[in-house]
Amino acid sequence: MRRSINPATALWFGALCTSFAATFIIASGEPPFVVAFYRLLFAVAFLLPVAAVRGWDQLSTINRTHLVWCLLVGVFFGLHLVTYIASLAYTSVASAGALVSLQPVFVAIGASIFLRERIDLHVKIGIACAVIGGMIVGSGDLVTVTRTALLGDFLALTSAFMISLYFVAGRALRQHLDIIPYLVVVYSSSMIVVAVISLGFHVPLIISTSKSLLHLLALGLISTAIGHGIYNWALKYVNASTVSLVMLASPVAETVWVYFFLGQIPAITSIIGGVIVIIGTALAMTGEKEKEQEADTAADLCEFSHNPRNS
Repeated sequence: MRRSINPATALWFGALCTSFAATFIIASGEPPFVVAFYRLLFAVAFLLPVAAVRGWDQLSTINRTHLVWCLLVGVFFGLHLVTYIASLAYTSVASAGALVSLQPVFVAIGASIFLRERIDLHVKIGIACAVIGGMIVGSGDLVTVTRTALLGDFLALTSAFMISLYFVAGRALRQHLDIIPYLVVVYSSSMIVVAVISLGFHVPLIISTSKSLLHLLALGLISTAIGHGIYNWALKYVNASTVSLVMLASPVAETVWVYFFLGQIPAITSIIGGVIVIIGTALAMTGEKEKEQEADTAADLCEFSHNPRNS
């Protein structure tokens, strides 16, 4: 039986949804920790009715081992958001983005060790392009290194490592769990992590205006529940390294939306690096499409050989 939705197409749509995140975040005007908490809270709020319609038994049937790992995956995602947000206080957005672009390398290493995933040549070249493109984006800021910037760079690198663990562990769990209960548990765990750390730093989790509320609602629905939800859905069908690579295409599109909606002109290095990232992502997805066609062909042959009418 073939899937009704093509994972490659879905991933590109997911990248489109997450590409609006920067616009929503900037337009909200809220502090970073408030943004992180409410994007998760609203994502869970949007997913709960779906879980109710599909039946609460999906949540109750998650066994203890899978539940613990889902909670841990949520911790990884929460720490990814927190460390990335914290890195921006010490280093530039470009430098942080360049270091976070190393995540496909970490994912590829983790997936090959723990999941025994074979990384195709297409994906390897795509990862190399993504890393080169990310470094070009942050090249202007990486030239000047200060002690403060080093702390920010360390936090950004930690963020890349956490999102890598999130994808690798998620790839394993999605083979056993349906997407909606998985997202509800993971996002809820992430939300608690962000809340605890925010309160530890005495950051009040209060939305200041109704305009900010609307932008955070859009962030929670479009970029988190749908966008990141698609990434997690695709983990059941596509290698973790490919999913993490497609995620890097999102910041490239972000520069376009920020320019059109907020008037921020991207640097020439962002444009050049972004184009290289897109090329690498497209190349990796070409490899995934070829594998999917091979799998569908094999499934058709298997179905044909077992059909009594063909005997």
